[in-house]
This record gives sequence, structure tokens and C-alpha cells, in this order.
Amino acid sequence: HGALHSRTREPGLVHVDVETAVDSGGIPIQTYVVGPEDATTTVVFIHGFTLAAEVYYMQVDYLRQNFPDVKSLLIDARGHGRTGRVAPELCTIDGTADDVLAAIRAYAPTGPLVLVGHSLGGLTALNLVKRSDAELAERIQGVILVATSIESLSAQGLPQVLASPVAEKVMDATEAAPHDAEKFRSYASQFVAPALSTAVFKRPINDRVVEFHAAMIHETPLETFVGFFGDLQEHDELDAAEAMISIEGYVLAGENDDVTPLSQAERICELWPRAKLQIAEGAGHMIPLEAPGILNNAIAQTLQKVSTS
Repeated sequence: HGALHSRTREPGLVHVDVETAVDSGGIPIQTYVVGPEDATTTVVFIHGFTLAAEVYYMQVDYLRQNFPDVKSLLIDARGHGRTGRVAPELCTIDGTADDVLAAIRAYAPTGPLVLVGHSLGGLTALNLVKRSDAELAERIQGVILVATSIESLSAQGLPQVLASPVAEKVMDATEAAPHDAEKFRSYASQFVAPALSTAVFKRPINDRVVEFHAAMIHETPLETFVGFFGDLQEHDELDAAEAMISIEGYVLAGENDDVTPLSQAERICELWPRAKLQIAEGAGHMIPLEAPGILNNAIAQTLQKVSTS
């Protein structure tokens, strides 16, 4: 797709210092590093469902300009982006946390870490914190959860989540036979692209960004939709609360997010009292693209705290 992985133009990551694959339990996870190899602090970006590392291009660019001594580490989680297709049963939050851990071991083996997780990536960040050994737990000094839920979809009552056009197609896909995959894919791209700007984005947004977002969804294999949607219906991270107690951070929510209800952000803050809740006025679910400033600012504030602690 012209909209993705060009490395020459935005929207997208235009400056990458290392682009490689890291082994995560036999899956080669596409990994991107921006910034100095010997950076003390690393910001680890974890993208959401049906997206890819590139969704954070504005944040990576912001760090390059404003925190040139900080490293950005990004992955295309299993089933997404250039990592590509895996079997549906491998599409789990535990699995994406393994992917992030593999990248951290390879490219940020020491020094403070700030985790930034959007949507499914937020659940992944919580899972990673919960499962960290003592050494890793000490290194995770900041977490920023963006448009993230902490309860399973079935616990939230699926109807709200199903307001999203992507989710409706996912439900259809789960019932569709595999030979319908191509039909589903072409239908999704025709249907999803025009619907996105009204359904997912709530602020007025540049057409190129909408196309870029649609291209990421279009590139997502059917297996990924089916596998993660199955996991999300039952998966929650309520038991991550204890591990989050001593960590600084932010919970960012879009005021008009139809995919992740605001009540989920409030629930996370109850369980993680140190977090600061910030609501992106007028924004929907796609805060990294719709309200980049609020996310950039949360990262900057967290990095300043990390460096002074």
C-alpha cells in the first residue's frame, strides 16, 4: 500500500536507525529503533489492534526533535504491519507482551523504560508490567495508557464496542469461512476507509491521515481480527493493578471515543491511583493521530520525571 512503510514521507516513520526482525517464540517481530544506540532511557511504543508501529510517527518525530538523547523502540506486534500473519490462536495479549519483551531484550537491555500503549497496546503494557521480573519491573519507570480498557469486552457489555465499524466487520469475519477472507478484506477496505473519519476520528482530520489509518487496517490479516477479537472478549488486566502501584504515568482518553468508553479510563485510575487522567477534548479513539499534542506532552512530562528520579 502506498500509504505505509515508504520511509520517505509522512504519514509514516520517515527516519529509522535500525529496522530488523526480533525472534519472539519463533515469530520474527518487525522492530524499529530511532535514536542513539547508547541512550539511557527508552520509550517503548506499543500499537493498537489493526494498526502498526507507524501509527506513532508523530510521537517518534517529536522525541527526535525534543529529546534527541532518548531512544524510541517500536514493533509491529504479531499479526500486524510487516510482522504479518500468524495463526489466530497465537493472537493473544500474552503473545504481544512477549513480542515487546523480545524487542526490549534485544534493543533496550538496560536503563529506564517508559511504555506507551494505545488500545490493545495499553492492555499489552499492563500485561508486561504484571509479568515483569524484579529487574524489568525496576526499569519500567513510566507508563502511558492511551484509549485503553482494562476489563474484557464481554464485561463491558459488547454493544458499546460494537458501535465501531471495525468491530462489526470483525464479528462478521469470525462467522465467515476462511475462503471468504479476500471478500472480507476488499469489503473492509471499501467500507472502512470512508466510514473511519466519522466513526473513529472525531476531530477534523487530514485525508492523508485517514487513508494511512485505513491502509493499516486493510493490511491486517483476517486471522488477526478473528484471533484478537476472541481473546479480547475474555481478557482483562484487572490483576495488573498491584504491579502498577509505584509507577508514574498517564491515562489518556478521547472525550468522544466510541471504541473504548471513558468509564474504562476512570476504572484504570481507580486501580492505578498514581496515574493522571487527561481527556482529549473532542477526540475519538485515535489519539496518537487525532490529538498528538496531548500524547507528546504526557511523554515529555513522564521523561522529565524519569530523568530527575
